Amino acid sequence: MNIAKRTCEEQFRTGEVLMDSGSIHRTLLVYALPVLVMQLLQQLYNIADCAVIGRLCGGFGLAAVGVAGLVLAVHVNFFIGFSVGVTSAVSRLFGARDFGKLRAMIATSVLLAAGAGIFLTMLGEHLGERYLTWLSCPVEAMDDALLYLRVCLLGLVPQLVYNVANGVFRALGNTKTPLRWLAASAVLNIVLDLLFVGAWGFGFAGAAWATLTAQWALGLGMVWRLTRIDERFRLSLDAPLLSARELFALLRLGVPSGMQAAFMSLSSLLIQISIDSFGPAAMAGMVIYAKIEGFMYYPAFAYGMALTGFIGQNLGAGQMDRVKEAMDVSRRTAIRGSLLIGVALMLAAEPLLACFTEDAPTLSFGLAAVYWTFPFYFLYSLNQVYIGGLKGLGETGVPMLSALAAYALFRVVWCDALLPHWHDMAVIYNAYNVSFVVSLLILVPAYRHTFHRLTHPEAHGKTIAV
Repeated sequence: MNIAKRTCEEQFRTGEVLMDSGSIHRTLLVYALPVLVMQLLQQLYNIADCAVIGRLCGGFGLAAVGVAGLVLAVHVNFFIGFSVGVTSAVSRLFGARDFGKLRAMIATSVLLAAGAGIFLTMLGEHLGERYLTWLSCPVEAMDDALLYLRVCLLGLVPQLVYNVANGVFRALGNTKTPLRWLAASAVLNIVLDLLFVGAWGFGFAGAAWATLTAQWALGLGMVWRLTRIDERFRLSLDAPLLSARELFALLRLGVPSGMQAAFMSLSSLLIQISIDSFGPAAMAGMVIYAKIEGFMYYPAFAYGMALTGFIGQNLGAGQMDRVKEAMDVSRRTAIRGSLLIGVALMLAAEPLLACFTEDAPTLSFGLAAVYWTFPFYFLYSLNQVYIGGLKGLGETGVPMLSALAAYALFRVVWCDALLPHWHDMAVIYNAYNVSFVVSLLILVPAYRHTFHRLTHPEAHGKTIAV
């Protein structure tokens, strides 16, 4: 049954957002808001650790958490991107009422996430010290960073399972369940941080174990909730799994999106080597900068995800005029919203960063990063608009390649070429700014080509298959 033909009762029950009619601007914001709130709550996990450790354990503590966090982020961000492919696959089966295959899709996705989490945990425990050495972790922070990393690696399984389960619920039109469980988990993490680190003095081990406990509560809670959805496709031990061909189709949707997210994290890992040459204060400064950068990054990312769903629905309905209008609206929203948030954060940057540390050099590096990058962050928001547009049109390869070229490769080449002649952190800050332009130079022509191919198939010798 077509999703547009469901009864009002069904739509209200599942909480779906239908995007092929009504106000484009309002629809995009309504769809993006729950995704944004969930991402900001996820950010609270690491913010809580950094705030407690930065205030109680100093700059080396922040450097240790920051370096360990970069290693973890590569794995987690891949599955955040991968969940976009899960959402796409599940939503189509749900809309077609193919409940048998939907049940297999959900079971296979959760099993895949759990299996990958186990493998990556074992790999990380074995290679953890090598990762930190490769990232030039300061000797003074090595023991703490390794301890924090090894404990947090034990939370990879629930994190990956949560992200895949979140993708399933999003496809089913249910954004309330993952939001509620994530909110409860974030509160639990903060309470345990204050107890383990502040009250009981367990230091890094306490912060890591607090995070780990909250993550397992979240992951297990989401799995339990998947066993309580509609009995026709709920998760259970006797649920069938996808065939090899169907599994390949799921991977073909999810892996490019996952690689795009992983390349962005990989770029942070690679550029960390350049930051290391400026000492622990610079490393810690970039860690606290990243905490408030999230309030620029996550709205843009959430809006891009909303745009993907909007364009996908309207492409399916053949309403390419709404696709074009949505891109126009989104470009204006991205520029205005990013500039407004950026100005507000720059005005409040000093007291915000002071929440994490009292170390003057660390604060100085963090403030410099804010003032250099936030005025240009609208370029990143435009990147997310075009990435969302391309994914909505069914093109996931170009966003992956743009992330590889602009973030993982360009930033490294930029730093390697300029730092020997101009050894200043401004080189690193501007690596971010210029890479946004490089990415746009790839994404904009690709989007225009893809849109033209779909609206003028005769010019490309193809027909549109919806």
